[in-house]
Amino acid sequence: MPELAEVELARRIWEPGHGQEVIAVESHPATRVYRDTPADEIRTHLTCKMIVDSRAHGKRLLFGFSDSLANSPANGPVTYLEVHLGMSGRLFLADPRYCPDKHDHFVLKTKHLSLVYSDYRQFGRVYLHEQNHKPWEALPLEVLHPKFTLAYLRKLTARRRGASLKALLLDQSIFPGIGNWMADEICWRLLRFPGTPLQELDLAAIRRVGRQVCRGALRHVADKNSPRDGTKGFSPGSYVEQVPPRSWLFQHRWKAGGTCPRCRTALERSTIATRTTAWCPHCQPMT
Repeated sequence: MPELAEVELARRIWEPGHGQEVIAVESHPATRVYRDTPADEIRTHLTCKMIVDSRAHGKRLLFGFSDSLANSPANGPVTYLEVHLGMSGRLFLADPRYCPDKHDHFVLKTKHLSLVYSDYRQFGRVYLHEQNHKPWEALPLEVLHPKFTLAYLRKLTARRRGASLKALLLDQSIFPGIGNWMADEICWRLLRFPGTPLQELDLAAIRRVGRQVCRGALRHVADKNSPRDGTKGFSPGSYVEQVPPRSWLFQHRWKAGGTCPRCRTALERSTIATRTTAWCPHCQPMT
């Protein structure tokens, strides 16, 4: 499943649609991606509306629609469409006369282009929020938010002291947007075994390193891969051309015979917190 930097990259692919009026919405209404909001309801609410806003929050994509470009979440009625990419979803741009493929379950058409959501496994979803509802206000703070302080983190983890480090990092109510590869990266930088109980760890270090990895992921995945050709789209697990550098665990964790970029010890793998996890037995010894 895509993580916060991959979701931000996906959001930027649809940015050319900002300010354009939706003249038609095409869909495959029977697919599972409409399990929360029927396709007909989405079509009714978005046709003849303009795209006035877009946001990425953790693993969520939020696109705002309104009757007027002058409207914004602060000064006018805006309806938000939320998109989850799931395991195989992707966003891409196409010609305004684009004819949807069988896996293109949701297409917003304007005079100048088509904004397409494709998902061959249908684990993703699209759904509407109530008008004037600001969905991000009910979501947990993002890791890079100024209010994601040590005191805030201590409050959230007060009753989770027995949880493992990997499980804590994957908890979307605490670290929204951090997924499997980013969690492994954080554990590796902390020099701690991913299964270490939280009560044995330093929360200040977890916060500091977590923020470092989030900033680095956005820089290497989202910023360096800002799409020049939106027709190629984005698919989870495909990082276009640029990926985090070889000094990160990222480039070594799934390679056959992969070694730690710090000490060159062969990496080990196991299931921790229900996810396949890679770590260095020398730098991150079990305790």
